[in-house]
Amino acid sequence: MPKTKNESPFSKYLADKKPRILILDDDQDANAILRMYFTKEGYDVDTAYDGIEGLASLREHKHDLVISDIMMPRLDGYKFIDAVRADDEIKITPIVIITAKNELHDKLTGLQKGADAYLTKPYNLIELGGQIASMLQLRALRQSLVQREKELIRLKALDQTLVAISHHINNAIAPIAGRAQICDPHNVESVEKLIRVCNVGVDRITRTITLLGEVIHAMENTSDDEMYNLEKLTINELLAKFDEKESVRSSAI
Repeated sequence: MPKTKNESPFSKYLADKKPRILILDDDQDANAILRMYFTKEGYDVDTAYDGIEGLASLREHKHDLVISDIMMPRLDGYKFIDAVRADDEIKITPIVIITAKNELHDKLTGLQKGADAYLTKPYNLIELGGQIASMLQLRALRQSLVQREKELIRLKALDQTLVAISHHINNAIAPIAGRAQICDPHNVESVEKLIRVCNVGVDRITRTITLLGEVIHAMENTSDDEMYNLEKLTINELLAKFDEKESVRSSAI
């Protein structure tokens, strides 16, 4: 955790959480040095020695940041970046390139591929620490913005669904109101028709209100989102899925 004296560049970030980083370098000595340094600074550190191994580790652990070399066996640093940026689960992970390749062309290639920073060997650990502290704060900001965007989308979808459900309930009430106006209370057949229409309407309204509860539950529990995807399904499709789910529940009782 953060030092009380001679605060490192990581102190502000570490005050909020303990980050987990991935060091990716086929040079075992370089890997060991970085691991010791960042472990001392309060990080959880994982290491890998080629791009394939690093990609698997990143997908499994969802690291807060990656420090990667370029020249590695099996999958080099450039292809590693391509794979990360193409994967929705990990694409916003900050990546710092550390390499002996110091030509301007190499730096531009790394940055164009999607690296967030590019340092050449030999590097200054304090400078590296500053780069990482900035990128971890940037990652936290990105995550916050992504989460807020998702919430806005979900709220908009819920609003649209509520309008559709309201319309659906009104459609269920309309036949009841119409039949009630023409019903002859002294005519048994007329009263029976009104009762049948009421039963159908009440059943439809009950199903719709229960569906609303399911939709709200799905919004609170993202694992259910595919069942009630408010952005892709109409109210009738939502009701069909609800009926299917209720049928499965009933058969299981």
